[in-house]
Amino acid sequence: MNKVSLITIIALLLINIIILNAEENYLNIDAKHFEADKQNNVLYFQGDVKMTKNRDILLCQSLVINTQVSPLDKRKQIPKDYKATGDVSFILYTIDNVLKGKGDVVYYYPDDKKYIIIGNGYLEDTKEGKTIIAEKIYIDELTGRTKIDGGKDKPIKFRLKLNDTSSEEDTNITNGKQ
Repeated sequence: MNKVSLITIIALLLINIIILNAEENYLNIDAKHFEADKQNNVLYFQGDVKMTKNRDILLCQSLVINTQVSPLDKRKQIPKDYKATGDVSFILYTIDNVLKGKGDVVYYYPDDKKYIIIGNGYLEDTKEGKTIIAEKIYIDELTGRTKIDGGKDKPIKFRLKLNDTSSEEDTNITNGKQ
């Protein structure tokens, strides 16, 4: 491989990395209505709201974002917290997992990496095969702790996928392969 080809490949790789990193800094929101209150640093989105960042997706009917001054650039506002209401559902991609959830109200605090799902809460951990159904689900990404509360006459439901301990022979018989 000659020097020009090697330099071209390196340049293309660097451009790709820069573009991918730049895309991570964008929050995309589609809605039927938008309103901003600059004085109180609040953004309101209503009607078929779809928020995306990278591969993460949030769908709801109403989204309120409280903002604060960026510590890196005093001229810019960054999200302080989010409140999604009305048919809320989301898919979050972490480094090694995918979380799917829904609820009546979902709060997210980006600085603390905390999520709170309130009312008809549902959370599915696709990697470990866990499903939680509860009235309130608290998730702390920094500590890895999850707290779950049931409602009055509504106990929590927790489903955990267990490792299959049957032998290969048993599996083949079950599947009709003898």
